[in-house]
Amino acid sequence: MLIYPSVESLLYYAQAHLLLDDLDVIWARNLLLDELKLHDYVQYEVDYDAIEALDRPDTVLEPLVSYAVDNGIITDDKREYFAGKLMNIVCKRPAEITDIFNDLHRKSAVKAFDWLYDYGIKSDYVKLTKIGENVKWDAKGTKGKLEITVNVCRPEKNNKDTADALKNKSESYPACTICKENEGYAFGGQIRQTLRTVPLTLGGEDWFWQFSPYAYFNQHGIAVNSEHVPMAVNDATIEKLFDFIDYMPNYFIGCNAALPRIGGSVLTHDHFQGGGKMMPMHKAGALIKLKNKEYPYIDMCVVDWYNSVLRLACSNREKLIEFAQKVNAAWEVYSDESVEIIAKTDEQHNAITPIVRKADDKYVIDIIFRNNRTSAQYPDGIFHAHPEYQNIKSESIGLIEAMGLFVLPGRLARQTAEIEKYLTKEEKYSEAKLAPDMVCHKAMIEKLLKEAGSSKISAVEAKLNIKDEINRICEAILVNTAVFKPDEQGKAAFLKFLATLGIESAK
Repeated sequence: MLIYPSVESLLYYAQAHLLLDDLDVIWARNLLLDELKLHDYVQYEVDYDAIEALDRPDTVLEPLVSYAVDNGIITDDKREYFAGKLMNIVCKRPAEITDIFNDLHRKSAVKAFDWLYDYGIKSDYVKLTKIGENVKWDAKGTKGKLEITVNVCRPEKNNKDTADALKNKSESYPACTICKENEGYAFGGQIRQTLRTVPLTLGGEDWFWQFSPYAYFNQHGIAVNSEHVPMAVNDATIEKLFDFIDYMPNYFIGCNAALPRIGGSVLTHDHFQGGGKMMPMHKAGALIKLKNKEYPYIDMCVVDWYNSVLRLACSNREKLIEFAQKVNAAWEVYSDESVEIIAKTDEQHNAITPIVRKADDKYVIDIIFRNNRTSAQYPDGIFHAHPEYQNIKSESIGLIEAMGLFVLPGRLARQTAEIEKYLTKEEKYSEAKLAPDMVCHKAMIEKLLKEAGSSKISAVEAKLNIKDEINRICEAILVNTAVFKPDEQGKAAFLKFLATLGIESAK
């Protein structure tokens, strides 16, 4: 295999897309040759126009990685690691990235974040091709216009492991998967050679921003505390969210509830999630318009959504933060056993998920009320996905799902293909012959078969029927998470809680 043109293609790609300086080309070439165990070089012309038109490095990177595998330089399982190693040679260093980002940010926050995200794609940190393999659809028939993604990029998380990690102090390096020390790190499952972060100051503390390599939506990223400290949702948290929105007003930013079963997958390290997307919940209107005499200038409503959301909007940042902090303090201690809400037993159960954005020159904060209590009937959580729905989603329902974008486990891509065969009669259904990992879908399969009847349906119809059932289940899961159910008893209980804050219906 003639490898020299591929080396030259990567170098020109880096000049065209990664700001590789002309003065650094020889240096970078020699580092690439060393990695490829080459000791001489013949320079070739390459298709410059085609390389300039690329939106990601796959086509220039793959031949080099395959060469390394074919020539015994790496084993096949080290492809991603080696690709990251090569790309890191031709990428800008972290300090240079920060300088460029800050220069852009002084002119335009949007341009700065757009540039950083594009650089992440061009450097192969944001895995655009892999993300494209995810199965996505809009659940248009649902009340909240939910969005569904079957994410084949990452493994399914275990709620117990998340809770255990919070109790056990890590002695590893880096201490967790989102620590600052991951920048450039490459060991085991963490391939982060081309990760580039930019510093933030939130609440007077050092934080940083990074994009997600396997993004759930446009410009999906996380703001991370530079110190490895556990997640918390307190007065300072709310101020930090507003600080971020002042820094990047075109994003939303939210903090998961900092408790097991209702939080995110990393509770050991304080962080927020956000990005450049209007979530389904953001588009939901008011179910009940509200008012508060002490804060008449704050627009308030119960959001017309599946779970329990209070929306506050105001142009006065300080007053809005002040009231949101009061809401958090009130919820932390509030109990109403008539709707199974108990704030605290031997552990804290009530928590909020605050999400901040800007709209029409006003700050908007959506506060989702959460409770992580368990019972004999619901050992995984009373306000968690109930057992009959966990074949679709068993992980914690974090802020992304709570806002209507469901990220479902990759196993469903294969499992739903099996279910399609039963519906089209390509395979005869037999409970006794179900594979072990298909047993969890037994009830759903039998329901779909019953609805289809004895007639044979097409593959297209089978896919639609399965999607409709998944859509229905996702809606039901969001209702499961509601501490105040979307029925008359729930609405009355919600208003009863809000009354403790001087909030009443605005009739």
